[in-house]
Amino acid sequence: MYCFLLIFAVEILKSNIMLVQFKFNNYKCFKDETVFNVVASKYYKDKSENLIQAPQYSLLRTAAVYGANASGKTKLFQAFYFMREVVLTSADNQTNTWQKNYSPFLLDNNSENASSTFEVVFLKDGIQYRYGFELNSNHILAEWLFRKKSKEIRILEFNRHDTYYNEHYINTKIFSNLSSAKMFRENSLIISALSMWNDELSKNILDWFKHNSVISTSLNTMTPNLRTALNSPTMKTKIIDFLLSADLGISDVTPNEVPLEEILTGEMREMMPNDAIGKLINLGFNVVHRKYDDQHLPIGYVKFRLESDESYGTYRFFSLAEPIINALETGSVLWIDEIDNGLHYDLVKALVALFQSDETNIHDAQLIINTHNISLIDDAVLFRRDQVFIIEKNRYGEAFLIPVSDFSLRESAKVGKLYREGRFGGVPYLEDLGRNLNK
Repeated sequence: MYCFLLIFAVEILKSNIMLVQFKFNNYKCFKDETVFNVVASKYYKDKSENLIQAPQYSLLRTAAVYGANASGKTKLFQAFYFMREVVLTSADNQTNTWQKNYSPFLLDNNSENASSTFEVVFLKDGIQYRYGFELNSNHILAEWLFRKKSKEIRILEFNRHDTYYNEHYINTKIFSNLSSAKMFRENSLIISALSMWNDELSKNILDWFKHNSVISTSLNTMTPNLRTALNSPTMKTKIIDFLLSADLGISDVTPNEVPLEEILTGEMREMMPNDAIGKLINLGFNVVHRKYDDQHLPIGYVKFRLESDESYGTYRFFSLAEPIINALETGSVLWIDEIDNGLHYDLVKALVALFQSDETNIHDAQLIINTHNISLIDDAVLFRRDQVFIIEKNRYGEAFLIPVSDFSLRESAKVGKLYREGRFGGVPYLEDLGRNLNK
C-alpha cells in the first residue's frame, strides 16, 4: 500500500464547514425526490474514527456511491455542481449560464415541463442552515433559508406571491435598496444578489458553497486551480511532496510555456505584430524526473510533458493533488467523480484513508466519491455500511439513491459480496451481452 506522509502547516482549528444533507428532484435522470444524507447511523458503533462529531449528530467523513454504468452516479454529482453554480453565479449578469445547464427529467411527459428543487442542509461555524430553491428552465420560482442552533428560525422565504426576510439576520438597508431598485431579478437568487452587496449572512452562505469542490472529467473540472496553486511556493512544495509520496517519481512541476511564434507556422507567424513576439503561451505542465548513469547514480534531471509523456493515471493523480491538499487544509467538502478512473486500488484506498485519519484530517474535511471499485467495500477496515450508497435505475430511466444502511443485514454479512450478487441493485444486467453478434 502506498504510504502518505503529509505534514500541513495549519492551525489546529476546526473549520466547521460540513455537509449534512443534499436533496433534489427532477434533474437529469433523477425524477423523484433524491436524498443524499451523510448523518451517521446510530445503529453502527464501529469505526468511530470515520465520523465527525457534531453537536447534534455524527457526520460521515467519507461516503462512496456505487452503481452500474449509466445508472446516475455522475448525474448525482452534476446535480450538486449545478446547485452550486446557480448559487455562485446567478446574480452575475456576465456569467449567468444556469439556464443553459438546466436539464429536467426528460423521459416523462409531466416532469419535462415541471420545476426542480434543490436543497442543502449544512453546518458552518457550529450553526445548521437549510437552504434551497425551486426553478424551471427560465425562472427562480421559490427560495428559502432557515437557521438552527437550538430551534429552526426562518430567515428568508420567497415565492411568486410573497417575500419574507428576517431583519435580525439580513441587512434591512441592503435588502430594501435592492428591492426598490428592482435588482432581484427573476432568474437570480436573492441570497446571491445580497451577497454581492456585502450582506454578511448571505456572504456566509455563499462561502459554504465555495468550500465545496466537484472534480469531474465530464464537467471539465480537473485542474481549474492548479496553475494558481503552483505559483505559491508553499503549495507547490506540498504538491510535489504529495506526488513523491505516491511513488510517481516526480521531483518537480513547472508550467510548459513556449513563445507564441514557436507554435505558429507560415503566414500566421509572418502576420504576428511585433509586440506579440516572445509572448509566452501556456501549453500545460512539465514534470521532472531524475536521470541516472549505468551505475544507477543520479546525474541530472529530465523534463516530460505531463499531458503526452506521462500515463493517464499520473495525470489524473496530479490533477487531484491540489484539491485534496486544499480540502484537508481548509476542512472543505470534496466531491470526486469516478475516483478510481486511472488509479490503482491501493492508491484510491490511501486517498480515502487520508480523510478518515485524525492525523491527516484535523479539520474534518469530507470526501464524497463515486466508484466501480468493489474492493473498497470488500475491505473490512475502510467503510462502515452507512458510508456506502447505491444508485439503481429502473426500466423507465428513473434513478434512485439507496443507502446500504436501509437494508437489514446480519453483522457478519459481506457488503461487497452482496453487491456483486445484485442484492442491492446497482449492477448491470449482462445476460444478453453479445447474444446477436454472430447472427
